[in-house]
Amino acid sequence: MKKIVVSLMACVVLAGCATRQISSEQAQPVPAERVFAFNGIGDSASGQVIVTRDVGAVGGACPLALYIDGTLAAHLQRGESVSLSVPSRNRIVSASFAGKGLCSWGDESAHRREISQMVTAGGRTKIRLALAHDGVIQIGPTAF
Repeated sequence: MKKIVVSLMACVVLAGCATRQISSEQAQPVPAERVFAFNGIGDSASGQVIVTRDVGAVGGACPLALYIDGTLAAHLQRGESVSLSVPSRNRIVSASFAGKGLCSWGDESAHRREISQMVTAGGRTKIRLALAHDGVIQIGPTAF
């Protein structure tokens, strides 16, 4: 009986820690000092890439580093969104834990996740950053 109670409590705790998606409109903007690239006004050959990080307890103290084609674009905390002006073409968008501290366990690149994303001139692309219950970064397109 004791094992059942402990198992149920663990399930409740883990379920309460999962991240939850929010829209880019609900999210707080990433402060300018944490946007490092693609933050200028784009020309007609650029597209808007909006990246929003989920809210929730999993990885909440750890910023995520966002990269476009290997260039560090921004650091996002939970519940934040950033709008970037990216020249149009197929891009590699990636995310990893920022820095070399406790969050990345000393190896930022070991946790990096990447997707291929087409950026169209004058278009708008939305991307979601989330953390699974086991702390694995998830990155993918979203309509929100």
